[in-house]
Amino acid sequence: MNYPASSRLWLWWLWLSGLTLLAALLAEQGLSLGQGALARLVLLLAWVKGVTVIEHYMGLRHAPRWLRLVVHGWLLLVTGLLMMSFC
Repeated sequence: MNYPASSRLWLWWLWLSGLTLLAALLAEQGLSLGQGALARLVLLLAWVKGVTVIEHYMGLRHAPRWLRLVVHGWLLLVTGLLMMSFC
């Protein structure tokens, strides 16, 4: 069965798509930030997208606190380690 998506889900989808396009644009343009700073900026955008997916698409906004802490902690750990690799 097909269920119509709520307009709120469409807004979150547009937010995620916009962040993806922004990250791709930054990566293509290169700017004058240098490779390390640019990589950290793109990883920061990926972290924001990860938080959005965790909270809104995985439905953890209403999950028990311990589960949210575990999932957010994992995302922060992975993103932080990747950012440290560009230092």
